[in-house]
Amino acid sequence: MGSIEKIPETAPDAIPTVDISAFTDPNASVQAKQAVVDAVRHACTTYGFFYLAGHGVSVEKREGILDCAKRFFDLPMEERMDVWIGKSMGKSFRGYEPPGIQTHQKGLLPDIKECFIIGHEVPADHPDAGTFSTGPNLWPKALKDEEFRAPIMDYQAAMLDLSKTLLKILARGLPKAWGHAPDVMDQFAENDPSMPMRLLHYAPQEVLDERQFGVGDHTDFGGIAILLQELNTKGLEVWYPPTGTWIAVPPKEDTYVINMGDMMQKWTAGYYRSARHRVITSGTSHRYSVPWFLNGQLKLRCRALDGSGVETVVGEHIRQRLIATMPEAGKALQ
Repeated sequence: MGSIEKIPETAPDAIPTVDISAFTDPNASVQAKQAVVDAVRHACTTYGFFYLAGHGVSVEKREGILDCAKRFFDLPMEERMDVWIGKSMGKSFRGYEPPGIQTHQKGLLPDIKECFIIGHEVPADHPDAGTFSTGPNLWPKALKDEEFRAPIMDYQAAMLDLSKTLLKILARGLPKAWGHAPDVMDQFAENDPSMPMRLLHYAPQEVLDERQFGVGDHTDFGGIAILLQELNTKGLEVWYPPTGTWIAVPPKEDTYVINMGDMMQKWTAGYYRSARHRVITSGTSHRYSVPWFLNGQLKLRCRALDGSGVETVVGEHIRQRLIATMPEAGKALQ
């Protein structure tokens, strides 16, 4: 006789932490690798979020990318605007996004965040350059390659490698009844996928308004997000449906925050959950973070893995979501 799972009456204090080192360790047992798969499956079906430990990305690399963010946002506004998104090639959507560009919900004021967007480097003479999320990156002239562009591109490569590991874990966590091979998700990150990275800065706000956030309540558009937060800051919260409450997700030493996006939810027919989240504004502190997004092959037609036949074209799905949240800047994407 089946049992009914009891829904918790109070929200957990924190999202789960999963150490994936056993999965990538060639000497780890089958049982240890499966334990990683089980833990990630639980986190992604229940919360849509988890802290990732055992990721293999060095402290130096993580601190270096946060330093890049600070270097960029220390530039005078006119130098930041010299690489603003309006100067990116066609619909490639690269460069500086000033505060107040994006609004995630009706009734909210625009986000106070400012960001610098980097994607896969595609030369201007490439046949696809200028199409959605595809083209050359914009680089500020005031920052030397070795202190900005080079560490950013090195970090980008590390994130792509890490995302490929996560896809293998997620694929192994799908329901056995669906009958998929363990490499079923590998295609999502192949052939130079869309992988925007955002250097983010949230400035202190002298006047706080309950309608305005660093980033308003939203879900991410793509497949997987890998977020690095600066230690000793706060602001990120994730929505927990069973109790209808928000769970704080403060930085945790030597971890990333991983969350599923809408494309992953669509692809897995809701099995892996794209969770609502937001960033609360602060009246006193600066906050820096670096989210990296695996949006996937833009031309890939993802058929729902449960066999229902629902198909989504990755790039078109993400482009439409961006347009919906950026009334003015989004016009360039239409």
